[in-house]
Amino acid sequence: MQTNLSQEEPFEGRTSTELAVGCFTIGTLFLILFLTLQDTSFVFIIGCIFIIMALPLNAIMFTHLLHHFYILPQQRKYIGLKIAILISNIPIAFLYFSILKTLQLL
Repeated sequence: MQTNLSQEEPFEGRTSTELAVGCFTIGTLFLILFLTLQDTSFVFIIGCIFIIMALPLNAIMFTHLLHHFYILPQQRKYIGLKIAILISNIPIAFLYFSILKTLQLL
């Protein structure tokens, strides 16, 4: 019995995009709340908890995508796009941090 390895199951990367968009949306919401509220201590604490939870989740998803990037060479373009979407939150986080630093709110 011969198996054909070229007929792999397609990689579904919707979860990584949902994670990236979700983290972007929540981070943007925290930035808006931080900029608009008078007492920002609660937003700062919840934002820090969010960052502590989001970092490992995104790291796990990045590792998962990287693993599939190497084991599924036929789908590297698609998986590479998913990796780019996921790591696009890094410069956005630096931008948000620099906005807060420029306004001297941290």
